[in-house]
Amino acid sequence: MAVAMIVLGIMWCAAAIAAAWKGSQLAGMPRDRGLQIVTTCTVLVLAALTAQLVVALPGTRFPRQTPVLIEFILLNFFFVLLLGLLRTTGGRFDLSLRPFLADLGLAVAAGAVLVITFVVTDPSRSSANYGDYTEASGPAGVLVFHLVGNLFMAYATACGAYLAWTAARHALAHTRNGLRVAAVGLVIACLGNHVPRVVAEAGRLTIGTPILPATATWTPALLAAGVALFFLGVGYPGARTAVVKIRLWVQAKRRYQELRPLWEILYREFPTIALLPGRSRRRDRFTVRRMRMRYYRRVIECRDGLVCLSPYLSVSVLSTHTPAEQAALVRAAIERRADATAPTRPTIIAPPREPGMEGDTRAIIALSRAL
Repeated sequence: MAVAMIVLGIMWCAAAIAAAWKGSQLAGMPRDRGLQIVTTCTVLVLAALTAQLVVALPGTRFPRQTPVLIEFILLNFFFVLLLGLLRTTGGRFDLSLRPFLADLGLAVAAGAVLVITFVVTDPSRSSANYGDYTEASGPAGVLVFHLVGNLFMAYATACGAYLAWTAARHALAHTRNGLRVAAVGLVIACLGNHVPRVVAEAGRLTIGTPILPATATWTPALLAAGVALFFLGVGYPGARTAVVKIRLWVQAKRRYQELRPLWEILYREFPTIALLPGRSRRRDRFTVRRMRMRYYRRVIECRDGLVCLSPYLSVSVLSTHTPAEQAALVRAAIERRADATAPTRPTIIAPPREPGMEGDTRAIIALSRAL
């Protein structure tokens, strides 16, 4: 029981993380149709696993039968949406509604059989335990209920694995890897859980004994591994994008701090270079939001300040001057300005050695480090 709860908890956590992640992405791109379908899929899985978790919690007074029915029906329509999405991915896929309607028809038919079997089988009998499909002495209705549910799950996971693997051929590199990992997860769920359960349930219905022994013991672990891999594949492209964004944020934060010595000197001399009011060192250190915008803005402000200061240089800055030599010239220019020395012809301070904004930024950062 403890192992089963741990396995179920792992699956639920994976589904919750995926649903939260896709929900946050959908909030940023609410009109993305593909993202709407993916988010709906993850929410359906989370709802189904929540129903299963409610059943498995010790001491719960929630009826054991109803959540199992809800779980199966939610998963049926989850796979209908998933298969429909995968069929529209890639140039060689059929964009017609016929495959989607066929899957929807199968899901509705399976759901109808589940509901009819659920209603016909007397739930008041102690042996009518829908939470345990392996019960040998249970009524046939319970076995039929799980047999139909797992038959549709086996078809859906097998078809989903094939479509995901095929769609990976037409996807970008990071999406391709995610689709393949998701396909492997669906294969594990199919061959490691649903197919063995179908065999065991069919054996109990036909010959009174399962053909595969102890499926209730070893299939949940394989199902958990499959579900975790599936959600890992679904979340991989988004997680990869998040890692890139975090790396860029860290780089912008570091450079933003490195520019502060030069920026402070220039802002003190020319306050009008700043678009926003100056911030203290402490506040700068704990700045989190809009970091890249603040960094690029500081680069521009530093360059504007250097342009304003350049007429007060005693000599022109050459490309052969080191950052330390340029820093000495900057300090001397500030002193000349304080002494009300008449400005001369402007020159370029911290001339970039490489073309483009990156080269300009590196030259300014080198000067700031020297200061």
